[in-house]
Amino acid sequence: MFNPAKTIVLCFEYGGADESGVDRRLVLTPAALSWVKATFPAENVFSVNIGPYLCARNAAIRDCVLPVAADRGAEWLLSIDNDVTITHPGVENFLQAPGDVVACECPMPSPHTWSEPGAFHTPLWRCRIEVLKRIEAPWFDFVYSPDNCQLLMCDCQYFAAKCRSAGFSVAHAGHCAHGNIGSAWWPNCHAALHPLTGQIAPGAITQRLLQEGRLV
Repeated sequence: MFNPAKTIVLCFEYGGADESGVDRRLVLTPAALSWVKATFPAENVFSVNIGPYLCARNAAIRDCVLPVAADRGAEWLLSIDNDVTITHPGVENFLQAPGDVVACECPMPSPHTWSEPGAFHTPLWRCRIEVLKRIEAPWFDFVYSPDNCQLLMCDCQYFAAKCRSAGFSVAHAGHCAHGNIGSAWWPNCHAALHPLTGQIAPGAITQRLLQEGRLV
């Protein structure tokens, strides 16, 4: 059963300055930030502002989720993009749904996006830490045709396929809202992974990550 107290939360800061120069690089929407603060331990919530996109997802799992989970005994990962808006009771249905890997349904360009029971997309999702430990990196990747002229599998489909191949269940449940991240500006790669709120517990692994500059 999903346990918020044993969950690591990754908040992805996709965004930047818009055409008017206003900084849109919000950590989370106000509703999502309030929900995260009320639901999860502050010391287990991390903001991810590295890029590019696939590097951010894979590096966050390798350099933060797995070592911090080992250090603190976390059992779950929850990932949320910064343009997700929490809706009730949709988010509660998402958290309570059974499954090793569960995506929260949200509006997508295609009306058939969620038609399959095992459909998976990444604006808001969660999985058991055991899943990330069992499948080999990269966790997320694109698969192209031999001539690179056709995208055969997006990063979401790639991750879901690897999970199924390893014997884990993939499902979707609940509902949230989110904006269009297709035109997002990616922050520079030198930006570090850092806590959203609170301090890192001084465990051996997290202390090493701090010393190496991977957690600041």
